Amino acid sequence: MAKFCGNTVPGAMAALRLANIKGLKGTMELKINQVIYHILDSGASEPLLSDRPMDMDADLFDYFDTCLQKAFAADEARNCTFQADSAFRQELDANGDFIDLSRRIAGVIFDQMLLYPAIPAADIAVADITAAGVPWLAVLKLNYRPGYTHRTNTLGNAQYSEMVPQRTLLPGGAKADEAVLIDRANGSVRIIEKKYEQDGKKDYYLSNKVFGCTQAMPEKEKLKTVCKKAVEAVQQAYPDVAELEEVPPFDGGTETAVSLLVGNQAVENTIAVEDVRTRIQEQYPKAAPMFEQALEEAGVEKNDRVTVSPARIKKLESRSFKTETGIEIKIPAELCSSDEAVEFIHSATGGLSLLIKGVVL
Repeated sequence: MAKFCGNTVPGAMAALRLANIKGLKGTMELKINQVIYHILDSGASEPLLSDRPMDMDADLFDYFDTCLQKAFAADEARNCTFQADSAFRQELDANGDFIDLSRRIAGVIFDQMLLYPAIPAADIAVADITAAGVPWLAVLKLNYRPGYTHRTNTLGNAQYSEMVPQRTLLPGGAKADEAVLIDRANGSVRIIEKKYEQDGKKDYYLSNKVFGCTQAMPEKEKLKTVCKKAVEAVQQAYPDVAELEEVPPFDGGTETAVSLLVGNQAVENTIAVEDVRTRIQEQYPKAAPMFEQALEEAGVEKNDRVTVSPARIKKLESRSFKTETGIEIKIPAELCSSDEAVEFIHSATGGLSLLIKGVVL
């Protein structure tokens, strides 16, 4: 079984390229220094490990640029830290050879595939990159898909074509199924991974058994938790909406107002939990203690920072309403509290009507 320990082998030079990446902190400069590619087909007895980085043309640079952009921006990623006894962290600190380190990573992942057949076979690309002036190590796992290709044969004077099944097709788009992004400057880790059957239960293998990381809450779930706990705290502290200022007078108005408050704290695609707590304290002081307690119980720390994708922030900026007949209307959240833009009218039977003002046809 492969392990993280031992001697290193000589490295290699690789191509450089600058690109813009929209990710962890908005737009940052990304430099791909080198990428090495390993084939991990669990149907074989051993992995096919490369001895040198790839020769990169413009198309490959674009492909890996896109993969990295999506990995940095993915809101299903989890911000993690290495455990104190992480064998990989020790190897990372001791092994300065990019090629040898990449081969060891590939070997340990391949061993997990052999131990647990539910983990899909894949190719992995290990990239040495610099993002916003900070060195990163990126591991992109491209899981195989079954599919078909074609071939043409000749039989006598006749030519015919047929479909050929393939079990090792790579993803059709430039997106890694699983990814690990390691900040070489501070040792922080950002992981996108999936649970697979292991010893009778589904669990993570990259964070647990390959890299030795803590299992932090996914950023998407952390954002949902912050929003949910903020809304619940305000609703409990102010059951009478009339006590609140700048809250639209309709069902769910508090939810819209508080969700907008959370979204407005985003700076460069990041929301600081402390900033949300401060705004809650300023606008809804009676709810602040409940909010803090709820976050503590949910495992969200006061000094946590939540990475939010641009698409997720955009969702926070609007509220959707749907009629019984299926008509759906989406309104910017800040306009929901403006009587000049929209008006919500309660009927005597308990229904809710929406009056949209200033319509231009």
